[in-house]
Amino acid sequence: MSNIKDVAKMANVSISTVSHVINGTRFVSEETKEKVRQAMESLNYVPNVAAFSLRTKKSKNIGVVIPITKDETSNVFFMQVMQGIETVLSKNGYFLVLSNSKEDIKCEEQEIKNLLMRQVDGVIIASSRGDHSFIHQLLEEKEYVFIDRVPEGISDVDCIISDGESGSYEAVRYLAELGHRKIGVLCDIIGEYPNSDRRYQGYLKALKDSGIPFRREYVKECQSSIESGYDATRRIMEETDITALYVVSNVNAMGALQYFREAHISIPEDISMVIYDDYSWAKIYRPPLTVIRQEAFEMGRKSAELLLKRMNEPDLLEERGLIQMKTTLIKRESCRPI
Repeated sequence: MSNIKDVAKMANVSISTVSHVINGTRFVSEETKEKVRQAMESLNYVPNVAAFSLRTKKSKNIGVVIPITKDETSNVFFMQVMQGIETVLSKNGYFLVLSNSKEDIKCEEQEIKNLLMRQVDGVIIASSRGDHSFIHQLLEEKEYVFIDRVPEGISDVDCIISDGESGSYEAVRYLAELGHRKIGVLCDIIGEYPNSDRRYQGYLKALKDSGIPFRREYVKECQSSIESGYDATRRIMEETDITALYVVSNVNAMGALQYFREAHISIPEDISMVIYDDYSWAKIYRPPLTVIRQEAFEMGRKSAELLLKRMNEPDLLEERGLIQMKTTLIKRESCRPI
């Protein structure tokens, strides 16, 4: 069986260099890293992670907690986030340990405890809804970064989210530029979900800046489900005369599209539509849907880079706080001038 000395000999480097490549404990040039990796592959050499953990008190594992429920459609979004995280971790010799909170704050707390029992070196958390005041004490000896959602009940933490307010503003301004003045919105229950609230605020600001009076009947609040999106769309179409609809949740958008199909309402002939988030089905739907795209992969990549920076640079003075990532309006065929 090959050992680290064999790898060093084949790569023509020192044993310590091989160790630094494996453990990410010192800068090594990409050329040297590649020589070491090729030697390890040729010799089928597998590093002894357990021995490394005992020696350094580091597991080289990073815990990631996401909030996916049984019928959740955002699993595609979080898969893209995971790819961004894993790209950075693997490049730096770390491994990803994934856990699911099932959108339950108590479950999230327990899953973080489970990760700590497995000696993870740091944690990335897409928070569930609920009070997170327990986090500071639970993770007082670990670095952690929040993604996608701002946690409730705590401040002075690193948090990376999409700029939902600006994205929504751009969507509604686009509809206004097409001449629409009767613009409806489907959103989550106002005050219950910070991400949705930011998107709703973008809607309000865009109306104001476009000189369009706010009309409360054009706002339909709904739970995050296909059924709720369907019912909210039915109500807004029966009760109002909107010419355009902005939907802040992709799952509610699926309900809206189901209603339009069953009611024989054509897009964009009868109504223009923009949705938040860009999944593959939005592109292949007929007509292809105009969307606000989040950079899920980049969010994951940036969160992992920030976490490793916090872990490996203990004297880092960079202020903790909210980082908002830019969204992009993708114009397709679901909107037309009034």
